[in-house]
Amino acid sequence: MLNLEHVGICAKDTVALKDWYVRLFNLKVVYDNKKEKPTFFLMLPDGGLIEIYPAEVSSESVNNKYQGIRHLAFGTDNIEKEYENLLKNNVEILTELSTNAKGVKTVFFKDIEGNIIHFIQRPEPLC
Repeated sequence: MLNLEHVGICAKDTVALKDWYVRLFNLKVVYDNKKEKPTFFLMLPDGGLIEIYPAEVSSESVNNKYQGIRHLAFGTDNIEKEYENLLKNNVEILTELSTNAKGVKTVFFKDIEGNIIHFIQRPEPLC
């Protein structure tokens, strides 16, 4: 059986980025290698993991249409509450909260290092 074990985010400042995800989304730190430039694993409520590890080379942030993996999508059952939390915390919003013709609600935003994140709320699961 194949499953997605974690998503890795290479960061300029792993501590600051870890703190941002923990503060905004209440993720749980389940691993800290305690090095000078630490690596962290954060757990989402569903058991999914995000790894935050130190960058050796920095690059400019790109938009959502560049080749490669460009965003993380988090499902939610209360996107309006999540959106208000983003606004309250002065998060950079890329696309305002919207609903498409099929009732799918989305909002795109950036974390403090410019990574593109998006919340999605579907009226029915994809599968």
